[in-house]
Amino acid sequence: MRKANIEDQGSRIRGSVGMLTTVAATMAAAVALAQQPFDLDPSFGTGIQQQYVSSIHPLAEGKLLISGLFQLPALSGNYTLSRLNSDGTRDVSFNSSGLGQGKLTAWTDRFYVGTNQTVRRVLLQGVQDPTFIEMNDGPYFSSLQGGDYHVFPDGRVLMSGTHALSDTARGFAGLYDLVWFTNTGYLDTTRTHRQSNGVLYEFEQTTDGKFLCTGTMTTYENHPVARIFRIQPDGDLDISFEANIDDNWGEAFVFRTLDNGMILAGGMFRQGGSTADTLCLIRLNSSGELDPSFEQLRFKATFTAGSPIPYVVDILPMADGRYVITGRFDRINDEERGGIALIGSDGELLEDAFAGEGCGPYDYQGTIYKSISGIVPIDDGSYYIHGAYHGYDDGTTNDTQQRMVSRLFGLDVGMQESDGAERVHLYPDPTGSNATLQLDALPRSATLVVRDALGREVQRRRITDHYTTLTLQGASGVFMVEVWDANGRIATERLVVE
Repeated sequence: MRKANIEDQGSRIRGSVGMLTTVAATMAAAVALAQQPFDLDPSFGTGIQQQYVSSIHPLAEGKLLISGLFQLPALSGNYTLSRLNSDGTRDVSFNSSGLGQGKLTAWTDRFYVGTNQTVRRVLLQGVQDPTFIEMNDGPYFSSLQGGDYHVFPDGRVLMSGTHALSDTARGFAGLYDLVWFTNTGYLDTTRTHRQSNGVLYEFEQTTDGKFLCTGTMTTYENHPVARIFRIQPDGDLDISFEANIDDNWGEAFVFRTLDNGMILAGGMFRQGGSTADTLCLIRLNSSGELDPSFEQLRFKATFTAGSPIPYVVDILPMADGRYVITGRFDRINDEERGGIALIGSDGELLEDAFAGEGCGPYDYQGTIYKSISGIVPIDDGSYYIHGAYHGYDDGTTNDTQQRMVSRLFGLDVGMQESDGAERVHLYPDPTGSNATLQLDALPRSATLVVRDALGREVQRRRITDHYTTLTLQGASGVFMVEVWDANGRIATERLVVE
């Protein structure tokens, strides 16, 4: 799938792996310095030497699924799917295999993983789920160029790319860019599959069920489209959305829809006719127009001959309105940023974190790799980053042995609530759908804010009593419950909804 292949734009491939090395962090400052938010946790190290990790998924007990293309320590040959222990070593109880390479998506007690061309469903032990066929084994479908995929709650899959269909009875014969599958892996013959004159790569569902899309086409279902367009839940083009970016160059690698309906997009875009006009991070309004109030940062990738085009591949919105971005770049506005940066709410580059050189480069078969593909929050408030890199320097710790996956400390490291913080109790934890927030003392102008694991606000309300009932019906996962008064945040509690 395309998610695995962003690092190398020519071959659409990112990286591979080697022997386990002892993690020996070289401290760039005194050990006694306090840990800061987003600083490197040097107790975690994978020993993976090459080539890349394209997707990760945190599991219970600190374990971590990884997908990509890599050589695992103490094993020969390439692998595309494995599981790591909480310290980064390989979990030998998991069936490391060639079943993956692309994006990981959890579903009930299993997970989906993209390959170069299709999607598989895998059990937690690492073996293929026999109730979901190899898509090419079903009638009417032959895979060609992989793209992205989306999993619906019932396990159905919508897959992009360019693929050949031969369902002549229903009139679907030829090349199609959006194809629906049942939750058993067969072509869904109840759906209308969609075409374009190019290849549809990334797409992401918005809160209203629509999908933001990007690719190399200029028409979709015979309608002119820009390199970013939006479709209805059934695949029809949403004609109310029209992005005013260059129609003939670039594409998005990630979308994030904000609470106010505006859209952050990362990738490589242009408004002019040369690489000097490349935009890597943009904000669009709900109808697709570029937001002129969002700062247009200048990105560069200077670490290899030919000055490759920089791009952003992941955006993590934070609870306070800032963003962490990752991708292939080493300078932003001529400031050093190695594949990761903290961005303000209006697009400005911030100095609060990632002040070091970031991820380091390595040479694999004549190509220089130096990028961070994503940042993923985990239950304890910390983060994992992953990609194709050797070494990581956060400005305090320079760990030259970091490889492909690293762990960063969370926002609450070394932080204290305001001096007027009141004692907060949140129970039961974990909960089914309802929990109780108890305040020993009730502050003036108190507000309750609930955020999901990505920092998105899912609930806000005034607190008028010492006891407040939180209802999270139909939700699941890890949530952060914040209490604010007129002077700012006074307490934060973590809540698990099962």
